[in-house]
Amino acid sequence: MFILLRGGSRDGETTTVSDDVERVLAASQAPGLIEAYQSTGDTETVAGNPGPAMVYAFTEQLPLGELGPEMIHMPQSPGS
Repeated sequence: MFILLRGGSRDGETTTVSDDVERVLAASQAPGLIEAYQSTGDTETVAGNPGPAMVYAFTEQLPLGELGPEMIHMPQSPGS
């Protein structure tokens, strides 16, 4: 599923996730923190994509702690 992140330091970035994913954890620009994004159920058109993207909204920043790197999703900038 193609998604669009809204809010936080990743605002406007896109990525793909499995259809059953409702929450995305992404690297933050703030050292030692990650950002959480939650599915909104909304869709939005993204230039260059044949269909609409599901919108995931920023909910909070969390300390990285002992979260393994495999749990963090790395979105791509638009046009990448």
